Amino acid sequence: MNESRLERLSTLTGAVSVGLIIIGVLVFNYYEFLPPAEKIAEFLNGNSSQVSMGGYIGSLAAFLLIWFAGSVRSALIEREKGTGRLSSIAFGGGLAASVALGISFIGIFASGLRAGAPGGIAPIAAVIMYDFWSQLTGQLFSIFMAVFIGATAIVSLRTGFFPTWFGWVSVLVAVGLITPFAYAVLAFALVWLLLVSIWLYIRGASTGESPAVV
Repeated sequence: MNESRLERLSTLTGAVSVGLIIIGVLVFNYYEFLPPAEKIAEFLNGNSSQVSMGGYIGSLAAFLLIWFAGSVRSALIEREKGTGRLSSIAFGGGLAASVALGISFIGIFASGLRAGAPGGIAPIAAVIMYDFWSQLTGQLFSIFMAVFIGATAIVSLRTGFFPTWFGWVSVLVAVGLITPFAYAVLAFALVWLLLVSIWLYIRGASTGESPAVV
């Protein structure tokens, strides 16, 4: 497989990361808003293997998301020219989002391991960890994704990298991710990752050139 083919395939890391996030969440399978500590502990202690598996699968998405952020930066900086300030900001947002996502899923993984150990996990530890995961994903991950999506959208609107309508939709998603309703907008952020990943791959395949990627 030649280098250009590998480079085109690497743009699909965004789509694969979305798949891993969804699988991880579905395997974890617990999404209540501010449940009682005892209820969280009961779930973790009764489903420790499932929780650990979901956390592990989701954590793999962090690696791929970092790779994808680098691919997007390289594709954007070719068109932004100059110092590539916004392209670098987009990459920084994607990198930070990857770290927040990875820590969140590793927290789930660790909680599952603790729940499966002798004595299980205590309610106080369970609620602390649960709130930690939810805030990392619902707030911190959302904020960093807003940076990633927002900076990418601005470059696109300036250079025509994506269709104009997609650039403005991206702006709306970025704004939504920094509001109190970020939890509800996260699904659109994942759709954004999926579409950009596939779009970059198709663009490279159709032109016979690889979008510059890491």
